[in-house]
Amino acid sequence: MPNHASDTFYIDIEQLQIGLYIHLDLGWMDHPFSISNFKVTDESQIETIRSLGLTQLRYDPRRSSSTPLRTSSKNDNVFEFPLRKAFSAKLEVIDDSPELSAAQRQQLALKHAISESEQKFLKASSDVWNIQKMSVEHPDQAYGMASSVVLDLVASTLTEGDIAIHAMNGHRIGDQHYQHELNILVLSMLLAKNLNVSDEDAIILGMAAILHDIGKRQISDKILLKKDPLSVRETAIYQTHVVLGLNMLKEVSVPKKILSIIGQHHEFADGSGYPKGLHCDEIDPLSHILIIANMYDNLCNPSNPALAKTPYEALSVMFAQQRHQFDQTILRRFIKCLGIYPPGSVIRLSDQKLATVLSTNPQQPLRPFIQLLNDSNEEDGEIIDLRETLDLNIIQCLKPDQLPNILQRMLRQKQRTSYFIDKVTSV
Repeated sequence: MPNHASDTFYIDIEQLQIGLYIHLDLGWMDHPFSISNFKVTDESQIETIRSLGLTQLRYDPRRSSSTPLRTSSKNDNVFEFPLRKAFSAKLEVIDDSPELSAAQRQQLALKHAISESEQKFLKASSDVWNIQKMSVEHPDQAYGMASSVVLDLVASTLTEGDIAIHAMNGHRIGDQHYQHELNILVLSMLLAKNLNVSDEDAIILGMAAILHDIGKRQISDKILLKKDPLSVRETAIYQTHVVLGLNMLKEVSVPKKILSIIGQHHEFADGSGYPKGLHCDEIDPLSHILIIANMYDNLCNPSNPALAKTPYEALSVMFAQQRHQFDQTILRRFIKCLGIYPPGSVIRLSDQKLATVLSTNPQQPLRPFIQLLNDSNEEDGEIIDLRETLDLNIIQCLKPDQLPNILQRMLRQKQRTSYFIDKVTSV
């Protein structure tokens, strides 16, 4: 059984009892409860949950007032966090290979943990893609699927202790899986956790994040994918995506609070945004989070890749040139969350080697996970946990044009950077 109360636990359906705080991994329309995570308070709820056809449930021991019933057919392994189970199985195989050195086993374990995060990202990215596809013809189904994705990420982000922010690069998972909405959802949840946003507000913010650009489904790709600057007319058409999205979502009775945040995701604190030109105090506090996350990702991943900023550059631009557009307190928290060396940054180490930042822990922003860059496409470079390599430090964050030509070409192949949140990896 895991030792940390913040771990994600799974129980068999027969172990359900009053007092457990559970998460139903179903869409909002697939169960009769008003929310998908709650504490069980009576036997009728247990009967209803058992009728849903689930064989296992996810529950949060930290918010439970009882423990799961024990069954003769299950052992303590039923509580094991799935990633940790897969990670342990991998380590068993690694340990059975005596020809591997301790350093080699460490590398295999680290690469396996990263691979697990990428698989979870792929699943979430696929779900977001499906939400976008069905949003026009089946907005009710899109909303239900969005609810499931958001509830899962909110639960895992807010109930975990330390979390890591991973950079997911195109050369690993394919640009076709990249989703702006997933980036905004992940970044918003990261900031919500840092700001101690309540579970209820985090769900509202998450739903707004995943649905904020749904109106773009009614805008021509000629405008959305145009690499040259938009004309005045094209800009006006593009800006209608906010109202178009609100109209689509009103048809499926989306709560007013979510609609309000979506309607404000292009507003700015100095009144220069749209569609209403609101000023800082007129903008919902949750909207300020979405506005910052949206601007950051648009800087890193513009429609024209040639204009893309590195994560480090994007934060610098937002603070040095654009900070009048944002809530100052939230912007500073955002920069602190991503760290001095945001995931996806290219860095120089104290031994003069070059590397990319794979993931960072907000509690230790100067000691991220990094991967060395080498000039061979045959295999990925060595992964280093700077928390454990105290004789090595980051001395510089680089722009792509400061790299050797061959490394510039390798980085251009990645094109886009996406983000995902997971538990802090420990090896």
